[in-house]
Amino acid sequence: MLNPLVKKICAAYACSFVFFLLIDEIPAFGYQPQDAGRATGNDGKQKHPFKVGDTGGKPAKPDKTAYDYNLPGPDGKDVPLSSFKGKYILVVNLGRKSEYHAQLPALIKDAETFKDKGLVILGVPSNDFGAAEPGSDAEIQKAYADAKVSFPVMAVSKLSGDAEIPFYLYLTKSKGAPAGGPVHWNYTKFFIDKDGRIIARLDPDVTPDSPQMISTIGQVLEGRYKPKKEGGKEVAAGDDDDSE
Repeated sequence: MLNPLVKKICAAYACSFVFFLLIDEIPAFGYQPQDAGRATGNDGKQKHPFKVGDTGGKPAKPDKTAYDYNLPGPDGKDVPLSSFKGKYILVVNLGRKSEYHAQLPALIKDAETFKDKGLVILGVPSNDFGAAEPGSDAEIQKAYADAKVSFPVMAVSKLSGDAEIPFYLYLTKSKGAPAGGPVHWNYTKFFIDKDGRIIARLDPDVTPDSPQMISTIGQVLEGRYKPKKEGGKEVAAGDDDDSE
């Protein structure tokens, strides 16, 4: 016969043994232990550790700038816009047969006047608008050389329709592009700042020697250009009074 104390000790050990058996069997009833910092989804696949502030999305891609694009050069090689980093860029689509071709001498003067202040003018010939730029690239380059054009003139380019070059799609349709939509005619003017961002657009009617153009160039070069929108068109800040 076991004395009462021994019986109590045996009973206690028996209960402990049963308890550990039950703990060992818990996974069989659906419990799955997890590593710290890891979680398992309903599909049984392991997920990444949860972090405070983690939305689970991919990192946002930085917005593109003009420096991510090229223009077709007259020698058949692409001209990267990044080669003009640190400069202010004025892009103008040209057409020798256009009624706006009379602006060319004043545009040449702007290029000479403001080049030491960091302005680079790029001419982009196109035959899209009124067939104003006929001929081969060689003929076009000779014509502008004969006109004493001192700024770079690119190869003839498609600036409208399905074959529109990517750089002009960026100028007219990218996030932050100035109002105006696709280019509709020759001598449309785009300003790009030193960081490669489009900051202004002027219509063909704004001549290179006009007060609006000179004012815009000055403000762009000084980093204080603030476009206003009137009827869907960009106008130079300072041309009107400051009333809203």
